[in-house]
Amino acid sequence: MTRAPPARRDGEGDERFRLLVESVKDYAIFILDTSGHVSTWNSGAERIKGYTAAQIIGKHFSTFYPPEVAATGKCDLELEVAAREGRFEEEGWRLRRDGSRLWANVVITALRNAEGTLVGFAKVTQDLTLRRAAEEAGRALAAERAALVEKERLQQFQERFLAVLGHDLRNPLASLNMGTGLLRQRTTDPATVLILERMGSSGLRMSRMIEQIMDFTRVRLEGGIQLNLETMDLRATLEATVSELSAAYPSRTLTLSCPALVGTWDRDRLEQVFSNLIGNAILHGEANAPVSVEAKLTSEVIQVAVHNEGPPIPAELQASIFDPFRRGERDSRSSKTAGLGLGLYICHELVLAHHGTLELSSDAASGTTFRVTLPRSAASSRPY
Repeated sequence: MTRAPPARRDGEGDERFRLLVESVKDYAIFILDTSGHVSTWNSGAERIKGYTAAQIIGKHFSTFYPPEVAATGKCDLELEVAAREGRFEEEGWRLRRDGSRLWANVVITALRNAEGTLVGFAKVTQDLTLRRAAEEAGRALAAERAALVEKERLQQFQERFLAVLGHDLRNPLASLNMGTGLLRQRTTDPATVLILERMGSSGLRMSRMIEQIMDFTRVRLEGGIQLNLETMDLRATLEATVSELSAAYPSRTLTLSCPALVGTWDRDRLEQVFSNLIGNAILHGEANAPVSVEAKLTSEVIQVAVHNEGPPIPAELQASIFDPFRRGERDSRSSKTAGLGLGLYICHELVLAHHGTLELSSDAASGTTFRVTLPRSAASSRPY
């Protein structure tokens, strides 16, 4: 036989409900009188708001709002809406006792007696500060990812555009260079010769720029630069490069210290590397100071240092000196027309293709040194 539940004493249900409300810690649950003053306070309200019951009961709930918000009459409006429609709900900034702000979901419910008379309001507040911070962080991360995707898309477009541009410029430029050379052979007029020599010099400079563009696109779009490896003496390459640049800059002193350095490398690519590094040292170094090239063999590693005296490369540029299209204060110190900002980037990539390193040291006391370190043999002729 089923036993009937024991009869509940008067007020026992109300007491249990009061204990339930007071024990809730994740929500601030409290009662406002009809004018908006706090009349009850639970443990969740104390945890979230920072007030004890003794500190807050009797005070107007506008205490929880930033002063600039409370001054607009918002609190009275919320009570009016709750009284008229039965409830009011929103998310917004509220204040803790210590003055810090929390993002809260707030629900105000009108309380009426059996006759329908308004006797107060129940207010439930949930602290959503951490959730809001996580949502904002997520939105910021999504925006950052979108920006990176757009940056990569634009970069790919630019690189492909450069590849097409470099390829399409080679043939007409070759025709111009050929025509300039033929005209130079057929004239003896000094003024015309001077013009043609300047045209030839500009054509050669543009040819180098186009080759740099092509190398750049090989690295970025084709996965690397193909090396044509052969057994060679690096000393012969350095001697030829120094001799060529000495003829081009007769007023500058170039010194070379180099033993026989036989290894397996790409002759043309290393000539490109050292021609660029030594040429930069001439252009950016002190005009009356020599440029030195010193090579040495250490175990199975070869090091070549290209050194010049003069103003150092600014510290803020050194970290990005091998980045593509880097044209900064260092370029402006030269009276020569600045290039594309690809020379050092391509040198760096070519040295990496040989499984070597290209490093920089530059300060006012010691000058500037670019140091190339190469293994005696590049491990593979495949793109790196």
